[in-house]
Amino acid sequence: MNEYGQVDVGLRRKGLAVTFLSSLLLGSSYVVIKAGLTDLDPFLYSGLAIGIGALVVLTYTLVRGTFSWSIFRRWEAWAAPMLTFVLLACQYTGLKLTTASNGALIIGANVLIVAPLSVLIFHDRLGRMRLVGLAIGMAGLLVLTTNLNLSSLEEGQLLGDALLLVATTCIALTYLLSKLALRHMTFDQWVLTIHLFTPLPLFAMYLLFGNGSGVDPSMVPLIVYAGALCTAIPTLMWVWGLPYIGMIASSTIILSEAIFAVFLAVMILGEPLTWGMMLGAALVFIAIYLVVKGAEAKTF
Repeated sequence: MNEYGQVDVGLRRKGLAVTFLSSLLLGSSYVVIKAGLTDLDPFLYSGLAIGIGALVVLTYTLVRGTFSWSIFRRWEAWAAPMLTFVLLACQYTGLKLTTASNGALIIGANVLIVAPLSVLIFHDRLGRMRLVGLAIGMAGLLVLTTNLNLSSLEEGQLLGDALLLVATTCIALTYLLSKLALRHMTFDQWVLTIHLFTPLPLFAMYLLFGNGSGVDPSMVPLIVYAGALCTAIPTLMWVWGLPYIGMIASSTIILSEAIFAVFLAVMILGEPLTWGMMLGAALVFIAIYLVVKGAEAKTF
C-alpha cells in the first residue's frame, strides 16, 4: 500500500521496473542537452524538444483512443504546462551556465523536496528504513557528482545553480500534482497535458530573449532524440509506474538517472571514471533497495 492505495505486488514490481527504465532514458538527457546547447538557444532547444514529445504523446493517446478534450476542463491540465514551462526553461538555461556535476546533484535533490511535501500534504509515513534510504541516496549523489571535492560545487555559475534548484522544485511539485491529476484522467492523458501546450511559452521566450540562432540540420536528430527518448517516452513510463510504487519510492529510484548520466559522459564524452563515481553509484543502488524494501515491509 502507498499514498495511492492498495497495490497488487505484481503491478508494484512492474512499476519499479518501468520507473527504473525511465531513469535510464532520463539519464541520457544530460549528455544530449549539453551537446545541443553548444549550438542551440536553450529556449528554442527546449521548445522543440517538448514539441516533439507532445507529438509523440498525442499520437499515443489517439492510437489508444484515450484522447479527450474533456481533460482540459480540469485545472491540473493547465497547471501542468505552466509548471513544465518553468521547469524546462530553468533546466536548459541552467545546464548551459553551470557544470554537469552540479546539474546532476541539484536535479537529483528533488527527492528531498518530494518526501517532506508528501508527508505534509498526503500524510505519507516515511518509516525508518526509507529515511535511511533517502539519506544514503543523497550521500551517494554527493559522492558521485563531487568526488567529495566540495570546491567543485563552487566552480559552477551561481545563476545556473539557482535555476536548476527552481527546476528540481518544479519536478517535486509535478509529483504532487500527478497525485491529484491521476484521480481524474489516465496516465497518458496526464502526460499529454504536461506536453501539449508547453512549447508555446518557450518559443515566446526565444522570440523575446533568445540569441536569434536557428537550427542547423545536423542538430535535428539530437532534437528528435531529446524530445522522444529523453522527454515523452520516459515521462509516460514514469507516470504509468507512479501509482503502483508511490511518490517517494519513484523519486528515489529516479535518483539513478545521475549514475547513468555520469557513465554516459564517460563513454561518450571521454570523462574519466573515478572511485567517487563507483562509490556513489553503489550508495544510490543501496538507497533504492532500502526504499523498496521499506515499501514491502509497509513502513510508509
